[in-house]
Amino acid sequence: METFLNRILSDAKQQSAVEAQLLEQKSELLDAMNETVEMNSAILAQVKDIVYNIRTEVKEIQPLKEAVEKIRGEIGCLKREVKSFEEKLKYPSLCLACGKPVMPEFKICPYCGETLKPIQEQIVTLEKYK
Repeated sequence: METFLNRILSDAKQQSAVEAQLLEQKSELLDAMNETVEMNSAILAQVKDIVYNIRTEVKEIQPLKEAVEKIRGEIGCLKREVKSFEEKLKYPSLCLACGKPVMPEFKICPYCGETLKPIQEQIVTLEKYK
């Protein structure tokens, strides 16, 4: 009986050693899983911070976008004014009959056919009115 009990005790010790080894392996696996979860949690916190920062920057960019659109509109107006000035420089004379711009060397308005007076005659007539 003593041999039987010693054998059972020996088997129990071996089984405990095997179970302890399995428990150790599973414990290592759980530790690795825990580390992975902790790393993923840290990475997730970093991603949340990045998303928050991006949202803040987007909110700051919106007024800039509106300002750029306003400036584009103003630039368009300035371009039209410059074009108008360029036309006035290119065609400094206006037809007295139709009011359209004509080049100073024209003697007849190409739009309405009115005879154009030279610029000097127009100036002289203005001096007469004074």
